[in-house]
Amino acid sequence: MAVVEPPGQTEDRLSLDADDPPPKKRRRKVKSEEPVVYDIPPVESKTTTYQGRLGYACLNTILRTSKPDPIFCSRTCRLNTIVKKGLDFAKDLGIRNAKDLCKLIQWNEENHIRFLRISSEMFPFASHGEYGYALDYAAPELKAAGDLAKSLGHRLTSHPGQFTQLGSPKEEVVEAAVRELNYHCSMFDMLGVGADGVMIIHMGGVYKDKPATLERFKHNYSTKLTDAVKARLVLENDEICYNVDDILPVCEELNIPIVFDYHHNWIYPSTVPLTELIPRINATWHRKGIKPKQHLSAPRPGAVTVMERRAHAGRCATLPDELQAEGAGWWMRDGRREYVDLMIEAKDKEQAVLQLYRTYALQPVVWENLRPEQADAEGAIAAKAEKKSASKGAGRRTSTSKGEWGVAV
Repeated sequence: MAVVEPPGQTEDRLSLDADDPPPKKRRRKVKSEEPVVYDIPPVESKTTTYQGRLGYACLNTILRTSKPDPIFCSRTCRLNTIVKKGLDFAKDLGIRNAKDLCKLIQWNEENHIRFLRISSEMFPFASHGEYGYALDYAAPELKAAGDLAKSLGHRLTSHPGQFTQLGSPKEEVVEAAVRELNYHCSMFDMLGVGADGVMIIHMGGVYKDKPATLERFKHNYSTKLTDAVKARLVLENDEICYNVDDILPVCEELNIPIVFDYHHNWIYPSTVPLTELIPRINATWHRKGIKPKQHLSAPRPGAVTVMERRAHAGRCATLPDELQAEGAGWWMRDGRREYVDLMIEAKDKEQAVLQLYRTYALQPVVWENLRPEQADAEGAIAAKAEKKSASKGAGRRTSTSKGEWGVAV
């Protein structure tokens, strides 16, 4: 089925960085007066008993390219810009991001998507050691977004960046991680969201000694974080350094929920079958009265090495069978089923969610908001893999074992 977009909607996207220099002058292209017609192919219908919420992360591809004013929540700048223009420049970007969060939530409601990961760049450099700032100035805008989300039954979460490592042997890294978590916690408090507004981090690097890193994490978690941060902090299994087997004992000891990532577990699997593992993971959420959430993504076609398999595809073709299992995808409460929330970590963002809605008839879709899938770089990945394979005879280093990639410094 074709989807028609009004004319003038295919101009180049604006940069995510608000401090990018102005583009060089060039001859102005004449806007096409013909509407853009998208060919939306049919999907293969599948069935599932899962009825939980699907969500996406940070950016809406349709709103990001809307004209005349793009709608997105990750306007940022360079640190040098703050030095030159002052802190108010960054703070103003935060206000604009917070205002657009309301628009993003409203679009999601109109398209039956009630689960969203907020960008960590909502307030640029808010957790910086020298140029950081409190969010009180944006309290009205954050409250408006939070009130809207609560009134519509939407869940908001966040995922601080990979530099947020509480197990690092470097004190300055740990201090930066604590500041980042305090910033995210403050944002959620001002949004007014409840316990389901969690902050997800990875354990991080192994620093050549995994047991010692785990002990540092436990010490720093117990001694350096506020109760408010600990109430929202959750850990996620990763695909290189720490699988579920590594973090589950720590999480059960410290009462920390685990976000189970199917893609990561596929690359670096647990030794426990998923039918046994996921109910045990969900128990870490139930103990704190928080609804469990999981992550789903798919590798790009043609991926061979570990590093290539880590990259996310544009969309996910299927939902995991485990979502249909009691204890793993749902549980009974007060005589009715409750379901885990599933974050779709795909390059096509909201389009990946809408395609799963169509595939499984989970929710109605607005056809005008559908876009064709962007082609994954299957050929490029295959060519790269072939080149790596051929390079072995020339003595080039091609190993991608966990021992090689699993050490962070």
